[in-house]
Amino acid sequence: MHRSPYGLPEQFDGATIPLVRPYLIAHERRQERLHQQQRRLTLVLAADFGNDRDMPNLHGVGVTR
Repeated sequence: MHRSPYGLPEQFDGATIPLVRPYLIAHERRQERLHQQQRRLTLVLAADFGNDRDMPNLHGVGVTR
């Protein structure tokens, strides 16, 4: 005979039940991977073109920090 889980005397452990939907977690992971790929591409392009992010001059004009 099948019984309803609502009538069971045991309680559920809240630490083992995920409170966030799996599709939301997957979306956030995809977004993080995309941002990481964009950061890597930026660094590779900067290295290829010889750009130095710590240069005190920008187009020949002194830049204050």
